Amino acid sequence: MTTRIQLMNGQNEIYNEAGLQLIGSSGPNQSGLSPKELLESALGLCVSFSLQQKLETDGIDFERLPLSVEVTAKKTDSRINAFTNFTVLVKLPSTIEQDYKEVLIAVAEQACAISNSLNSEVMIETVEYHLS
Repeated sequence: MTTRIQLMNGQNEIYNEAGLQLIGSSGPNQSGLSPKELLESALGLCVSFSLQQKLETDGIDFERLPLSVEVTAKKTDSRINAFTNFTVLVKLPSTIEQDYKEVLIAVAEQACAISNSLNSEVMIETVEYHLS
């Protein structure tokens, strides 16, 4: 599975194998999502899916529950052009007991591939490819 970004008519169009999904923007709070917003949303979506998966496994109907995830990425070292801190705020329904909320958060931290990747040292290889 591949994600492709293509510059078309001055816009960064973001595609997956199903087709055009959204427009990328160069800065925050514009039409389309910035790279920072995409990174935050990738982490938030992964945590949300991990929470939903645990709730489903435990037989809890979550589709009508108020569940939300907010993510903020920060650069804490001005000498490094990298996000060094991610805050993930999870809002769980008040009807869920505190002990189970703690289980949900622990499972979400362990099960999310995006957070696991951000917490590890990853290798990124950038290469040019030629269209045939």
